[in-house]
Amino acid sequence: MENQKTISGTEAIRRARYLKYVPGAVFTLIHLSCNFKTRKCGETVKHERCRIRKALNEDTFQLDGDLYFTYEDVDTGDPKMCFKRLMRYIGFPPDYELLKIDRFNE
Repeated sequence: MENQKTISGTEAIRRARYLKYVPGAVFTLIHLSCNFKTRKCGETVKHERCRIRKALNEDTFQLDGDLYFTYEDVDTGDPKMCFKRLMRYIGFPPDYELLKIDRFNE
């Protein structure tokens, strides 16, 4: 996909945070998984209806909390999180076209 539109990681997170002020607005997120407990990493995970959330009290970060992107699955209400550096694609309203997150040219 040479014609894939890109967005910086910083801009992707900024736009996702802005959506919390728009009633009913959600985003689509594709990221790589990384689970320290099971030592299972590298699977592609897609969540289609997400909303940014604050870190919960029961969220226990093994590393600095600033390294994580916290969100919730709107359909299930489940809190989710991923490493910001493992975010690969994000889609925003109105068309939810997936934008490739370019973390290397920030």
